[in-house]
Amino acid sequence: MAGEIREKCGVGGVLLTSSEPDEASAHMYEVLFALQHRGTDASGIVSKSPGGPLEEHRMSGMVRDVYDDKSMARLTGSLAVGHNRYSTSGHTDRHAQPVIDGGLGLAIAHNGNIADTSAMDRFLGQRNLLHQQLNDSEKMGLTIAQFMREGKDLPDAIEQAYPLFTGAFSCVGIHDNVLFAFRDPKGIRPLALGRFGKNWVASSETCGLDMLNARYEREVQPGELVVISDDGQLNSRQLAEPDPKLDIFEFVYFARHDSTLYGQRVNEVRRRFGEQLALAHGALHDDGDNVLVVPVPDTATPEANGYAKILGLEKDDAIVKNRYIGRTFMQQTHDARTRQLRRKHNIIPERIKGRDVIIIDDSIVRLNTIPNLVSRMKTIGAKTVSVLIGSPPVRFPDYYGIDTPDQKELAAANMTVEEMRREIDCEYLGFLSLEGLIKASGMTADMFNLSCFTGEYPIGIGHNADGIHAPVSMEYVD
Repeated sequence: MAGEIREKCGVGGVLLTSSEPDEASAHMYEVLFALQHRGTDASGIVSKSPGGPLEEHRMSGMVRDVYDDKSMARLTGSLAVGHNRYSTSGHTDRHAQPVIDGGLGLAIAHNGNIADTSAMDRFLGQRNLLHQQLNDSEKMGLTIAQFMREGKDLPDAIEQAYPLFTGAFSCVGIHDNVLFAFRDPKGIRPLALGRFGKNWVASSETCGLDMLNARYEREVQPGELVVISDDGQLNSRQLAEPDPKLDIFEFVYFARHDSTLYGQRVNEVRRRFGEQLALAHGALHDDGDNVLVVPVPDTATPEANGYAKILGLEKDDAIVKNRYIGRTFMQQTHDARTRQLRRKHNIIPERIKGRDVIIIDDSIVRLNTIPNLVSRMKTIGAKTVSVLIGSPPVRFPDYYGIDTPDQKELAAANMTVEEMRREIDCEYLGFLSLEGLIKASGMTADMFNLSCFTGEYPIGIGHNADGIHAPVSMEYVD
């Protein structure tokens, strides 16, 4: 897909019980660095020493640019919570997290999206609390803080506020001497817990644990609140009946290859996506010796590996990614995305010329990336160019923290597969079916949020439902 979907955020937290009592923020930096792919608009760390105030540093930009020696030196303490942001709610240049209430010593980082904030709006409005300029994450923080001001302790305040959060949320926070984390009942966004020595770390993905050589313990369960005290004791409270529905786009695109979800390495699941593509579509050409399988880096690389291996085809990384561009979802206009895409990918012409090229990508959203690559390959001298996509067509917006475009901008919602093929100007266009996607995941369909493919939303999306229309076709899903 090469960056046409906007991601919500990456979150993490660190609690040190004994070693390096003032270095929680240094560990938090490493976690955020590992989670950079989940958000590049802004980054923030809030730290706390026992009995001390919150220390915070939040700025627009990527992790490597936001923090320096001076800012890190201020972030002392044995507790830290961090956040990488991509804006799906509120202004791009504002609302950096974690959300802070200095008076209470409370800081919360949120990954996801509250699609319907009406319950929080009513609650805050009844208490004459100004909230109209706040985004969903800030409203969550203000709601929890208000319950605390009304006399609830932290766990009870979260439990009281929990029913007002209609949407997807994986949250991590600090208060007094504890680290806490909680997830929505469906577990739409991942959240892992790990330990290094007697210390604890929470991270949106397990790759964040790996940065600290932390031992993976478990996921924060859907509907669960965990509170970890400064002696390392973990206490759990189930706030809602769990009904796991992890967003399958974590496997398709968002998560790093080296992370694990549902106990499976993401890289291996993506490889199986490619194997299913091979079984469904075959080699496409009689002369296999002239076929070259080329992935769009990076997410589609395991899919291309699986596809090529099953069919005995040559695979080559002939599309080169500029590592300093970042994911193109940052660009807000079509012209800006087009310029960014040109900068982001280059093609090695010697590998392409005269070959029957099969491009493998993870998904198609707006039809920005693939037509550009196909056109350039034909200009270079490819004999033919075909396209295979390792997921079904994206026909419905996501309202759980991914921030796909409006449905009118989704190519597959408004075009048949054949119409998309003609728009791309490729010889063949094929997708992985929903059945094949689920089979490759190793799980059952009821374990996933599939709304971007099916239009079936497991959590209410409020007024957003008014803008959903029936796609022109449901190929690869029916």
